[in-house]
Amino acid sequence: MTAAKRAAVLSALALVSLAVVPSVARADGGTAADALFREGRTLLDAKRFDEACPKLAESQKQEPGAGTLLALALCHEGQGKTATAWNELNEAAALGKRVGRNDLAGAAQKRANAMEPLLSRIVVHVPKAEDAEYQVKCDGEPLDAKLWDTPIAVDPGEHHVDVSAKGKVARSYAVRLTGAGVTEILVDKLDDSPRATAPAKPARARLDSAPVPEPATESRGGAQRTIGLTLVGLGVVSLGTGAYFGGRALGESAEGRRACSLTPCPAQEQAAATDANDRAKSSMLVSIVTIGAGTGAIALGTVVYLMAPSSPPRGAAPSTRMTARFAPSVTPTQASVGVTGAF
Repeated sequence: MTAAKRAAVLSALALVSLAVVPSVARADGGTAADALFREGRTLLDAKRFDEACPKLAESQKQEPGAGTLLALALCHEGQGKTATAWNELNEAAALGKRVGRNDLAGAAQKRANAMEPLLSRIVVHVPKAEDAEYQVKCDGEPLDAKLWDTPIAVDPGEHHVDVSAKGKVARSYAVRLTGAGVTEILVDKLDDSPRATAPAKPARARLDSAPVPEPATESRGGAQRTIGLTLVGLGVVSLGTGAYFGGRALGESAEGRRACSLTPCPAQEQAAATDANDRAKSSMLVSIVTIGAGTGAIALGTVVYLMAPSSPPRGAAPSTRMTARFAPSVTPTQASVGVTGAF
């Protein structure tokens, strides 16, 4: 409906309400419901619908009346809530007939008939499932199964349809209605819910008179053997390093002798020979230390590997463990390792 048409309709309805509603207002005019009705009517005449509707609704709640309901329907129509207004107009027509106000009932019914082609409707088609009983909600309100596959008048705007069933995966649909017409929602058959896996029963504890082997011993022995092999490997590397610096020391010593081959040795050549001899001494010291450390590491690694505990056979009594403590010692001129313990 265009703005011009709506304004014309609202003006006509305002005239109808002015002619009809006052005749159903209570004569005393002193109740709270009457005060709310008068305030709502004044706001309705001014087309201030958002302010008028709550007052008229509260007046109808406190003291229901066909005239108040008619005014409320006009207000909701002004807000664009066509389905709400249409239902209220039909209720006002029925109430007017019951109280003997045929004029009011006729005006309400006439307006309801004029609004009917302008309504937005939705139709919910639910599949027939033999294995489940579906429940449908429209905007959070349960939708009776009698209304499935039937056009339902709703206000323009967004609406949500939720479908569920026991043992099924629920599904939701959303539609936005902007004007007159029928929108159909085809509900797909719901999928089965995944069944929860039953928890496994706890196994009963089993008592066994046989002694349980000590896995910690085997684990500890494997770790100790690994350490022993690592020490041996480091020792071999140290021996190689010592051999390298030993060869380097011999080469630097020979270089010093060649630098001062004359007697007496000139001062410049004497300085070169002295530098070569100093470097030879340093290389030799590194060679001695690394060879000593390598020899000690190999010895220590061998002892650690051989002393690693082994797990006894299943059911056998644990043997007495041997313990040992190693004390390596390295100096600039020698390397040694001491072993103490109980065997």
